[in-house]
Amino acid sequence: MNSPLLMFPMEQENSFSFFSLANKREYELKADFDKLQQWRFVGSSHGWLLLLNEKADPILLNPFSGINFQLPGKETFPHIRSIQEVGDDVFEVHYKFGNESICHSSKTLRQLLMVKAVLSTNRSCNTNCTVIIMYNELCMSKLAFCRPGDSEWMGFGGEIQSYYDILCNDNMLYALGAGPSIEVWDLYESTPSKKMIIQASCPRKLTEAHQIYLADLYSSKWYLVFSSGEMLLVVRYIGEFVRYDGEVVYEGDTLTHYASEPLVCPYKTVQFHVYKLDIDQKIWQQVESLNDCALFVGGNHSFCLPAKEHPGCKGNAIYFTDDYWDRMDEDYCYGGHDMGIFKLGDGSIEPLLDCNEQKIEPTPFWIVPN
Repeated sequence: MNSPLLMFPMEQENSFSFFSLANKREYELKADFDKLQQWRFVGSSHGWLLLLNEKADPILLNPFSGINFQLPGKETFPHIRSIQEVGDDVFEVHYKFGNESICHSSKTLRQLLMVKAVLSTNRSCNTNCTVIIMYNELCMSKLAFCRPGDSEWMGFGGEIQSYYDILCNDNMLYALGAGPSIEVWDLYESTPSKKMIIQASCPRKLTEAHQIYLADLYSSKWYLVFSSGEMLLVVRYIGEFVRYDGEVVYEGDTLTHYASEPLVCPYKTVQFHVYKLDIDQKIWQQVESLNDCALFVGGNHSFCLPAKEHPGCKGNAIYFTDDYWDRMDEDYCYGGHDMGIFKLGDGSIEPLLDCNEQKIEPTPFWIVPN
């Protein structure tokens, strides 16, 4: 596998910018698309990007080769009856779960449609490749898929009420839900079939963490990662409002008697816990060390690399980028900023880039050139 690149906001119109961990250099690639800075970057997987263009239509793009595919339109999502453009940058959306229609700007529509996207294989994107997405329906994440050339997105119809993460390995889809529980889907067939659901006991540390990282002060995100044939569950804890000195505070504490405006206290990642699945015992075991492994999580297809084979990577570390979509656009002062390198050994976090910006659009993504 090639060494990962960090894709970050383009300095020029219609171009991609990348930062290489290997040599600490920046690169720029031109893109043959207009208004690229208005697009939303939904996911990266096996060297491909899934983007929503200025009208919120999904496109699959390899930024290194320039090859791209127009995927089925936004009006074909399983939860949408129809979409009409009713004005300049305004879309009227008719959802299947209600009789009323809702008008959204294109930016709002881009923010609402998708949560994550991955590809089934790292081979060249052809008819054997499946694109799987987590889409937003009534504040819950559901699953849908398509293949290049399809005319619509098809739902999976899984049992999990809301999905937390998705991961593909050897043309099998692993979909994470509460519990933790994992649905396993076979993607070889024309219509994916569910093979099993893995329900392992919740690890004690994860239960205890609920008492430490209280819901009104913290949120959490869960990721699935394959590492040397083992399934890892990575749990990320994010302080909702974090002061300049690192203290996590309540939202009400951002108001002061001496300032007319609230203190700017952006959300910030404060901790990671890692567990591995013992499939025979059906238990999650806490992982104390990743040894030489480096994990990469965020809006990307989560992956693991041996650090010694990739210059610039540190072992026993988690490289993370911002994927807190629910809050990323709530404030003009911050969003896209929550990224760094978490060291599992001592729990410290070091900056990923020499960057003091709190508002970064679009949010940086990890991508591995294919």
